Amino acid sequence: MKVAVRRFAPADKDPVNAIARAAFAEYAAHYADWPSFIGGIGRMADLAGDGDLFVAERDGVIAGAVVHVGPGRPRSAIFPDDWSVIRMLVVAPDWRGHGIGRLLVAACLEAARDAGAPVVGLHTSPVMASALRMYTAIGFERDSDLPPIRSVPYGRYVLTAERLETALAILRAVA
Repeated sequence: MKVAVRRFAPADKDPVNAIARAAFAEYAAHYADWPSFIGGIGRMADLAGDGDLFVAERDGVIAGAVVHVGPGRPRSAIFPDDWSVIRMLVVAPDWRGHGIGRLLVAACLEAARDAGAPVVGLHTSPVMASALRMYTAIGFERDSDLPPIRSVPYGRYVLTAERLETALAILRAVA
């Protein structure tokens, strides 16, 4: 299986949005006001305007996507302006377990390294157990609790620049 990670192209909009909706569907029972929440998730491609949207493509089919928001780009107030931020890692349910998430996170970490970010941040929830396991396994550490999002608990996780190459090595070893 050959997976290529590349930058988003306008023609990717509909597949990226569909994958985002499919990837989050398993969490429907956890979120209050699910219709509003999934409506926002289903516009993931719009995030390409504020960051680097990467897609993972396998055999010509988009299997996942993620956004890297570099230093100085618009972001949530929970992240300092000089950090890089990973947003909306999504993998199509049928393609999970094939290392696609790891490849996408590696693309974000490489972009953060190239941007000279002192820290890479992200927010996630314990309900997203597989993503949380991956993030902590490569070195992200929880540094604060965040207000719940539509009744779901979230935390902010960070990876310092000093630990970036180690995280990339871990991702490359298992991808």
